[in-house]
Amino acid sequence: MPRQRNPERKPDAPTPEPTGGRWLTIHEACAFLGVDQSTLRRWSDSGKVPVFRTPGGHRRYAEADLRAMVGEGPRLQERPRVSRQALTDRSLSGYEDEFLRAARERPWYRAYGTANQEEHRRLGRRLVDLAMRFASAPAVAGDRASLLDEARVIGEHYGRNGAAHGLSAAETVEAFMYFRFPVARAVTGLIAEQDLAANRAVRLYAEINQFLDQVMVATIEAHEAHDADRRARRPSDRRDDGLVAGAPQA
Repeated sequence: MPRQRNPERKPDAPTPEPTGGRWLTIHEACAFLGVDQSTLRRWSDSGKVPVFRTPGGHRRYAEADLRAMVGEGPRLQERPRVSRQALTDRSLSGYEDEFLRAARERPWYRAYGTANQEEHRRLGRRLVDLAMRFASAPAVAGDRASLLDEARVIGEHYGRNGAAHGLSAAETVEAFMYFRFPVARAVTGLIAEQDLAANRAVRLYAEINQFLDQVMVATIEAHEAHDADRRARRPSDRRDDGLVAGAPQA
């Protein structure tokens, strides 16, 4: 007699996966229900969500069972999912007048002209959007690399521009970190407000920081490259009465 499905079967009692219908992995089931894996495992072990175990011990979920639970209403969620747009908007709102007023008092800010300041604001908004898209994309998503590549190009521009305006590497990094702060504040604020599960909160914060760290490295590298190139050209540019500096004179 074939074994019947037992929703309350514990993880140490594997059940062969039956045939018929569409079966989802735990990753697919989490995406369907809108919850993380620890939540779905807890629901499965308590019998709240029917689960089958393959001979290899892997969990499988019948799509029909999940649809029956969800019905026509919203998917099950213990906590609200993080909205990328909401996080982006919240980060950008951190650049309010008071924040920018304080920035204008910094020497590195005054080193840039009005045109450069406006360009940096535009690139900063784009960088925030890229960071949020990177953090919200699955770790295996193919477009994550392209998002990081575009962000590094922005970082390289920051580095070259800072060096061209006479800023030291330390001043260029200080400027980057100053404008990075509202992003970190927005993420931590959203984590607290939505009471995100610890693993989700850690992943979100770590992903955004890792992304921005890579951009900062690109900024420093571009600043150093610009300085090295300028030093390499300097001897041939220095003249003294039409003679190359250091050449013997009569």
